[in-house]
Amino acid sequence: MRRIKLFFITVFILLAFLSLFTVFLPTTVTVSKTVLIKANENEVAMQIEGFKNWKNWYPAFQNKNIIVNESQKNDTSFATLTNENRKKISLVLLKPGIPGIINILLSEENKNNVTYQFILLPYVAGQTQLTWNVNTTLDWYPWKKLAGIFLDKITGPQYEEALQNLKATIENVAH
Repeated sequence: MRRIKLFFITVFILLAFLSLFTVFLPTTVTVSKTVLIKANENEVAMQIEGFKNWKNWYPAFQNKNIIVNESQKNDTSFATLTNENRKKISLVLLKPGIPGIINILLSEENKNNVTYQFILLPYVAGQTQLTWNVNTTLDWYPWKKLAGIFLDKITGPQYEEALQNLKATIENVAH
């Protein structure tokens, strides 16, 4: 009986410590990936700002099991992705504020808020450095905040693949 009691006390202390530790972790995590593309800023921006072009490089738009609906209201572009289980992901191209920065809000039912931020910087003649920041707002739950530590390892390779697809698409069109 004493060992069981000691076990539960130890587990309780570890959980309390873990919860206290996660209070100091940030609620917003950014995964950042960069690629150099042999094209000017306008060519790169056209691929990102038009959701119809995302089928050329963004894996979810290429998935045959996902239905993609694109729409335009006033000067705002929308895209809704629906999978076979009827789960929806919405993408909204936010109005431009700063030249060379494209912001897209990604919303999914019962999930964390995510913002895609694409930063286009002229590099050398005819080249653009594209940085993709994926900003994720986490819930306050300790396990969610702990998962944020590993977010780059979990999602980073997918973003790298998408950027390489984007680079290949733009460079093939440009040349």
